[in-house]
Amino acid sequence: MSFSRLRSFNSPSVLADVSLPSKRRGAVVFIFGVLLSSLLVGCFGGKNDGENVAAVSSPAVEKATSEALQELQRLTVLNGKQNATLCFLGVSGKGDQSGLSEAARQQIETGSSFRLLEKSAVQAALKESDVRANNLFIPAERKKFVAALGEPVDYLLAGYVEKGTVPNADANASDAESDNAKKQTVFKLELVELETNRKFEFVAPLGG
Repeated sequence: MSFSRLRSFNSPSVLADVSLPSKRRGAVVFIFGVLLSSLLVGCFGGKNDGENVAAVSSPAVEKATSEALQELQRLTVLNGKQNATLCFLGVSGKGDQSGLSEAARQQIETGSSFRLLEKSAVQAALKESDVRANNLFIPAERKKFVAALGEPVDYLLAGYVEKGTVPNADANASDAESDNAKKQTVFKLELVELETNRKFEFVAPLGG
């Protein structure tokens, strides 16, 4: 991109010619704005940071969520609960993760082995009980939330964007836990079976 082209638009012959009629000056300014916008879009690719992150993150969300749904189906069959309730708490992390949270929720909604609690019902119960979403793993706080919700919860599912390591099936446990393990930005889902307090993690690299 040549900045000499941008400087040429500031020529007195275009914008500073007060002898032009006002309508013509307005038209010239409008055309200048359109051309400048086109040049800037060409320089920066025409996408904001959120769109770029979403494009990179989609495979990670799909992978981790798919694995979580498979485990959830296995658990509900194993436990014989045909109408188990799942409370999805969304995705937390540095910055706005609403795009990832919505992408994960849309995929979770395709599951058929459980009943996903409505987002509005969960938010209303959190507000009424004055409980933070990340405190639902504390039994006393969860009890207040469930009372406000008006129905039992069998599973909690929470997402995180954080620095971590991606498990490698071929690696030894000692290698995965070593200080030399490569840290990267990952998308992680934690599934908690409340009756047994067992936790299952599903991790995928976000890339970048």
